[in-house]
Amino acid sequence: MGHSAVEFVVVGFAGTEVDRRLADALRVQVAKGTIVIIDLLFLQKNLEGQVRSFELDEVAHDGLYADFNGIAQEVDGLISPEDVIEVAESMRPGTTAMFILFEHTWLRDLKSAVEASDGEVLFAERIPGDVVDAVEAAAANAG
Repeated sequence: MGHSAVEFVVVGFAGTEVDRRLADALRVQVAKGTIVIIDLLFLQKNLEGQVRSFELDEVAHDGLYADFNGIAQEVDGLISPEDVIEVAESMRPGTTAMFILFEHTWLRDLKSAVEASDGEVLFAERIPGDVVDAVEAAAANAG
């Protein structure tokens, strides 16, 4: 069976560490079968503005990143150098970013059902949660 839609999310952190609680949260979703983590990439910009990017396997034994071991199955080439450069340029010095590439596995069944019914997805868009929250708040205030 082919993949369903794959989502690309970049999460930013102040400092040089990625909070270990994020590894736990991702691991829970993987264990539930909700998502499959395809790839993780980390990007750090030091206080002098120098950028370092690294894959999880490069820091697998580093205490800061060891909690992320075993979460991702590697698929090289989906996170492009252009994506990394674009994010790096927007980062403030002294920060870290984590790129997460994942598939919503529940969409596989939906995709199969759509294909079996000779249907096709005509449009799909991700709406950020803060936008949904703002629209809900505006609607509540208007009513």
